[in-house]
Amino acid sequence: MNRKIYFNDKFIELIESDVQPSNNQAINFFDVSNAKKQAVKKIISDFLKSENNTSITLNIENFNDFLSVLKKQFYYIEAAGGFIEKENKYLFIHRHGRWDLPKGKLEENESAEAGAIRECEEECGVKKLKIVKQLPSTFHIYAYKDGFALKQAYWFYMQTDYEGKLIPQTEEDIHDVKFFSKKDIQGIVLKDTYYTISDVVTSAVSNFL
Repeated sequence: MNRKIYFNDKFIELIESDVQPSNNQAINFFDVSNAKKQAVKKIISDFLKSENNTSITLNIENFNDFLSVLKKQFYYIEAAGGFIEKENKYLFIHRHGRWDLPKGKLEENESAEAGAIRECEEECGVKKLKIVKQLPSTFHIYAYKDGFALKQAYWFYMQTDYEGKLIPQTEEDIHDVKFFSKKDIQGIVLKDTYYTISDVVTSAVSNFL
């Protein structure tokens, strides 16, 4: 199993012990399957401080156990969002100069499913959402307060037959909401989006890439 945690234009790739590491020379490899927590913490700290775009691969024993360690090292935040289909077109928002998918931070005691629907409704004005299936989570690290946050975003493939007007939530810096065909996702969205969003699209519809 492979997992990536993105930070700016690079990533930490987590592979479990039975997976062979990549031979990519632009990625530094570390076997931390038996390493002490302090050693792992230093590797990650050095990765975040480095000004180059070299990604790293960490060979670990178990993803969930390792994620528990990371949660204690960072501010841990959970969010949820949706990849929304309507008649073979797919909804995206334009925020901070890039195409994105609607998502937001979960409220206290809110389920991922309920949070994903709420955030999509708030950010896009879309209604009548139905969750079809859950997609793999994405992870990214970003500067937060006096340190760094690790955000896990839960994603859901949704469908709607809503015919009303879509309304971007401008107070969240969303300036456009639009349904795209598969062709336009390839030609427009994936050329101007985030790595995590590309991963969601790829996991949702395997023949995009």
